[in-house]
Amino acid sequence: MTNTDILIIGAGPAGLTAGLYSARAGAKTIIIENMAAGGQINLTPDIANVPGFLEISGQELGLKMLAQAENAGCEIVYDEITEIDFKNKTIKAYENTIKYKALIIAGGCRPRELGIPREQDFIGGGIHFCGLCDGAFYKGKNIVVVGGGNHAVEEAIYLSDIAKSVTMVVDADKFKAQETLIKQLGKKAKVHFKSSITEITGDTKITGVVLKDKTKIATDGIFVAIGRAPNTELYKGKLDLSKDGYIVVDFQMQTSIQGVFAAGDIIQKRVRQVVTACADGSIAGSTAATYIKLMEN
Repeated sequence: MTNTDILIIGAGPAGLTAGLYSARAGAKTIIIENMAAGGQINLTPDIANVPGFLEISGQELGLKMLAQAENAGCEIVYDEITEIDFKNKTIKAYENTIKYKALIIAGGCRPRELGIPREQDFIGGGIHFCGLCDGAFYKGKNIVVVGGGNHAVEEAIYLSDIAKSVTMVVDADKFKAQETLIKQLGKKAKVHFKSSITEITGDTKITGVVLKDKTKIATDGIFVAIGRAPNTELYKGKLDLSKDGYIVVDFQMQTSIQGVFAAGDIIQKRVRQVVTACADGSIAGSTAATYIKLMEN
């Protein structure tokens, strides 16, 4: 078993910033991550709204934040948590058991799926959630992007330089993306507003989709960008959650359990951006470090 002052779940912007602040405050800090440092920003090709950078890729920003947290003294553990015991302040993962004095949950969100028949058969092989990761497989092919927010429009812009054609399927009557992104999109994609995919055609590979108005679109792949769901399965029935499943915190990022804090996209809040995740993380890291000092005195 490993002991630490502060354990942080998730190495996205919130978790890495929390680690930076808690480690610089003198607390032994471990960050546990089940995928890659940087979290969801790894799926964003270009970020232009983070102070200090005119433009930077999500992967590059994630690596810079990771290096900064490690330089401050954070230890990064790559493992997946299987059980959490708030009473005994212990988490169990596949290869590690860690006991903490204070916990910061910054596990972020995961992409929402379409929820249509046969979707699971094609995820990773025809249905994707990251243009930067999988777009190269569709060079010179036809693709569909589902969604009308910032992420969806960014995906369409990026994929338009790779694919033969890009068609967007938007469930609303207009885009919800920022105007600058809509202008960049221009006529790079054909758009079906007030629509959704109801059916996938093809046997072993996707050949097309059918929309709710029965329109048929030939496509080789689908990129889904319809929002995210919080990774809060481990905390249901243990922490106070919103009706949408997000963790409820106060202004100090304190959850319904003393000594357990949360930050970033996993908490209930209005704006989910890199800068707000970092702000949450700075508060959580500072508050957790102060909490430990008060408990020890």
